[in-house]
Amino acid sequence: MLIVENPVMKSARLWLAAAVLLAFSATTTFASGTPAGTVITSRVKVTYTDISGVTADSAFSNFVSVTVAQVAAVNVTPPNGAVTTSSDSVNADYALTVTNSGNGTDKFALSKISSKGWTVLFYKDLNGNGLLDAAELAAGAIAATDSVKEDSTFKIIARVVVPRNSALNNQIDTTTATATSQFSNSKSAGSILMTSVHTVNFSNIGNGLTVDNATPAPGQNVTYTFTFTNNGSVPATGVSLSDLLTGFTFVSATSSQGSFNSTANPVLWSIGTVNVGASVSVTITLNVPLSTTSGTVLNNIVSATYTAGTNTFIVSSNGRSITVGTAYGVSISPDSAANSKEPQDSVKYYFTVRNTGALKDVIELSAASSEPLAWTFIKDVNNNHLLDGADVPLTNTNGKAGVDVDSVASGDSVHVFALAILPMVQFDQTKDVTTITATSSANSSKFQSMVATTTTNIPVLTVAISVSPLPSQPQPPGGVLTYTISYANNGHADIDTSYTVAARIPDSTSYVPGSVKLGALSLPDSAAIQNGTVSIKTAGLKQSTNGTVQFKVKIK
Repeated sequence: MLIVENPVMKSARLWLAAAVLLAFSATTTFASGTPAGTVITSRVKVTYTDISGVTADSAFSNFVSVTVAQVAAVNVTPPNGAVTTSSDSVNADYALTVTNSGNGTDKFALSKISSKGWTVLFYKDLNGNGLLDAAELAAGAIAATDSVKEDSTFKIIARVVVPRNSALNNQIDTTTATATSQFSNSKSAGSILMTSVHTVNFSNIGNGLTVDNATPAPGQNVTYTFTFTNNGSVPATGVSLSDLLTGFTFVSATSSQGSFNSTANPVLWSIGTVNVGASVSVTITLNVPLSTTSGTVLNNIVSATYTAGTNTFIVSSNGRSITVGTAYGVSISPDSAANSKEPQDSVKYYFTVRNTGALKDVIELSAASSEPLAWTFIKDVNNNHLLDGADVPLTNTNGKAGVDVDSVASGDSVHVFALAILPMVQFDQTKDVTTITATSSANSSKFQSMVATTTTNIPVLTVAISVSPLPSQPQPPGGVLTYTISYANNGHADIDTSYTVAARIPDSTSYVPGSVKLGALSLPDSAAIQNGTVSIKTAGLKQSTNGTVQFKVKIK
């Protein structure tokens, strides 16, 4: 109520009642205030009455208008979430709600950062059930929301794609999913998504397949063994194994768990559940057909099918190949390949003959010597490496040249002595080189040889005589001459029997009594002088040793 005094009519007093009316458009309370674009309009109306209480006309001011600006704001709920996977290569899905907390319609760009660098995709949750349905997958991933009115929501599903890698077992990915206002990109909100990976981990499946013989011959069997362990954190269920045979013929199979249930191709095992920490081992014995060509490479791989969580997977073992050998083959290996003996000694070599082929065989033995040596082959029956009464000479059992080892099974070995008597030789260290050959009777192109070198040693006796004074110095009658006989064994064998060193007393001289010495030892004349000859008998002479005999004479 305003009281206004009229300056013209001071005696008259008028009461003025003024009401100020602020006119607003209709509003509702929102999270960030009045909706953007709202126009706020206002003016003043003045109403007055005179002193007598009579109401006069009202007076109005001009209109004043204000438009409300847009303010951006966003929330993402829940602010964090966690999913624990339960199988290999599972997708972790997170239901998120983007709320437009601003005061105007807005769109929100969707972004993500994965600590593991994994793929993260956003999908519109069309039916709002928090699950990623087939229709939503078919609609495809989105990079932003639709237009969202103020205080309204937009539901999405963030899918974290966990890679197929058993090494990720027990690892955690942290993904930040962010919604950013397109009206004002400084306004954003996010949710922290924690994905814990629990998987089946057959960590040794890549090297779990082994084979007992990598070079079998046609007709031989090989046994493959496949072992794997679940080193993950969840069980593998419905495990089965499959082996597709290529080039092999099935013989038999076993398993440490479950059952072997098919001899067809592929061969199948039903294993069942492999719990955390459990190991499974299976074997399969296969035959290499006799018709397989030598040098053929045959490969084998075992496949494992299993279920983890709701997903089923197939993984394969390492490939393990074999190279087909020959049906017939022999090898020969000596204990030693060199020897030294003396003439008339017996020389002996010990060697092993093995049937390296796939089939039973007769192994022929032959010997070729550079010196005229006649070799005898004797089988070491009791395999004691000693030539004794139990051992028997080998003979010719099949009518072919030479002697043989009869009926040697595939992979078996026979131990043999080769004996010969060394002949007399003219030269010390005469060498004989003998080649002993083992040959397959069934296939003469399959053979192997060993070379034995035998050295024959004999003694080599040398003798020389010298006189003092020297022959170049003439001596008068009555002069004394000293003779020295030097002898040595320069060969590589001992002189085991006694030998005699003898020298006649020269003409025109007479022996000086008591002058004979054997080395430094003086000998009595009765033992050294016989019929005008100095004659000394010794017991033997070792190789590389020497000696002297000395005596004196007087010139007549």
